[in-house]
Amino acid sequence: MKKSIRTLFNVVLIALYVVSLLITVPSVYFFTRQEVYDNASQKLTLLVDMVTSLRKYVSDDVRPELLEKNVLFPPAISSTVATGHVAAYFKKLQPDYYIRVVSDNPLNAANRPEAVEQEFLTFFRDNRNEKELISTGVVRNQQYLFSSRPSISKADCMICHSTPEAAPEIIRKEYGTQSGFGYKLDSVVGASVVGVPLSDVQSLVMKRSLIAIGILTVLFALIFVVINLVVKRRILNPLETIAATADIISKGNLDTPLTFERDDEIGKLAHSIELMRRSLAKIMERMSRK
Repeated sequence: MKKSIRTLFNVVLIALYVVSLLITVPSVYFFTRQEVYDNASQKLTLLVDMVTSLRKYVSDDVRPELLEKNVLFPPAISSTVATGHVAAYFKKLQPDYYIRVVSDNPLNAANRPEAVEQEFLTFFRDNRNEKELISTGVVRNQQYLFSSRPSISKADCMICHSTPEAAPEIIRKEYGTQSGFGYKLDSVVGASVVGVPLSDVQSLVMKRSLIAIGILTVLFALIFVVINLVVKRRILNPLETIAATADIISKGNLDTPLTFERDDEIGKLAHSIELMRRSLAKIMERMSRK
């Protein structure tokens, strides 16, 4: 009896522990992954808005005034060059973040696309109605959540990007004449790409899973010890006393009373056996008188 009841409680506890682990670990992975992507998405939105605002400021507020005065200073009139300069300063402060304006036909060779960026360009050329692409990708062994937007050539782009002969001398002198020309109006000539780093989900999940497993193990160990103590004190020990008394009664010794000050099932069982003992004692007493 003692072994079977205790074993039953222990098996139930171990089963609950295993089930808890099977539920907890996948849950930790799901919620951790969601948290990583949500945090990255929030940062990405801010970064995209900053880059978009910078490019709009250059194209709408700065460039027209300077062109009207025939001032051709690339960092001021080109949103691509301006974004590159700002991105360089920003990267010194936030080295994990990614800001690029790329083209597969750039004036500046440094703006040639990485493999994942070339995929963005292909996507926008194949899907001209798409204004933004959110995706994940790896650049130089770092995984990012990217937002990319197409760069569409406009009339003022032709000042520098039509033909080498028509380009301002400062552009030819700065970048040469081998690349960055031949743009056509309203075509996808590049893309602005912004990326925020995705934390290593696997390592983060492993860390949080180990913490969760540790907490569950300690919790179930405490429950295991407490329940075993409670079961032994409140169930097993009283049942052993009742079983020993019943065995004594079965051997004809009716002088050992059985008293339990309990109102639960074990108390009722002990009371019933005590009543039986008393009844048997009276019967034996009557028989001895005869």
